[in-house]
Amino acid sequence: MAFVLTYDSLTTAILNYLERDDDNLKDQVPLFIMLGERRIARELKILGLKVAITGTLQPNVSAFMKPTRWLNDSSFNIGTILPGLNSRQYVLQRSIEFCRMYWPDPTQVGTPKYYSSDYNYNYWFVAPTPDIAYPYEIIYYETAQLIDSTISSNFLTESAPEILIFAALLETAPYLKDDERIKVWQEKYNTARQALGDEDIRRIQDSFSKRGG
Repeated sequence: MAFVLTYDSLTTAILNYLERDDDNLKDQVPLFIMLGERRIARELKILGLKVAITGTLQPNVSAFMKPTRWLNDSSFNIGTILPGLNSRQYVLQRSIEFCRMYWPDPTQVGTPKYYSSDYNYNYWFVAPTPDIAYPYEIIYYETAQLIDSTISSNFLTESAPEILIFAALLETAPYLKDDERIKVWQEKYNTARQALGDEDIRRIQDSFSKRGG
């Protein structure tokens, strides 16, 4: 059976790499794992963390909620032609200040042309305010489901275990005041991150060539 990294085996791997098993360090391992996952979320945009969702805009309402683990947007489109709303139009990303200046009166309605993801962390904002219930599709990057003692695996443990291991180990060095290991873990983390990025590029190129590009 192929080995699949889990929260427990990741904890064991970290302690084995560090050649430590003292209780004080063991108590900090969940923190190292969480910080490593957050680092990956900030620094890595890959297909495995790309999600498409659909929904319907609410007429006369400018703001609508982002998903729980939303991190960054890729694209946003809406259906625009009645009946059926079966033609797609991309909504362009702009700052909240731009959207407010473009459509200063939110009580006026129309077909959304712009959206802002910096309205706040939990909501998107569209301008003009929707006049009807436009169906939408948003593609965005998410933070991988954080693992712990109750959630043992996620996309990273299953598809990119090496980057998760070295991201967590990188977070151990400041705690242990082990400056010499920072370079080692950073290089291994960077190598794993580069490999994942190259893999995505190959997928895109293969997909393009299959379409006759």
